[in-house]
Amino acid sequence: MTLDIRLATREDWPLLNQLYADMDGESPLPSDDLEKILTEITQVPNYYIYIAFLNQQLVGTFSLLYAPTMMHRGYHKFAVLDAVTVISQMRGEGIGSQMVQAALQLSAEAGCYKVTLSSNLKRDRAHQFYQSLGFEQHGWSFKCILQLSQQIENCGG
Repeated sequence: MTLDIRLATREDWPLLNQLYADMDGESPLPSDDLEKILTEITQVPNYYIYIAFLNQQLVGTFSLLYAPTMMHRGYHKFAVLDAVTVISQMRGEGIGSQMVQAALQLSAEAGCYKVTLSSNLKRDRAHQFYQSLGFEQHGWSFKCILQLSQQIENCGG
């Protein structure tokens, strides 16, 4: 099985909406919300959404963000892999593995020295999947949900 992986275009946005909704069994976003969000995403430099097809059927997606850093005494880039999603009826078929391998290759070709990702603590199967592909848990991931009225109280002081 060989996937056709390409950059998503504006015409693919409704397909992405369906795929993201399928990930957690939710309803797709209203088209106005989808348009606003994806328009903003397209304006972020070095942020790419890829889609994967098998026999001309959309089966998955992932996003890559390439970010510069001055760590390790010099200029480097690293990639953030995000939103790895396979349609529910095709999970466990090797599609996710092929997409992640493609993401690693794309990141290496972009000059990145590492690829990072974050996964919800509840997603044990996802953790096993990423470990099977050579990812290692490294440190801790932290978040601070910002709400303007509570920002200082909850995260800043």
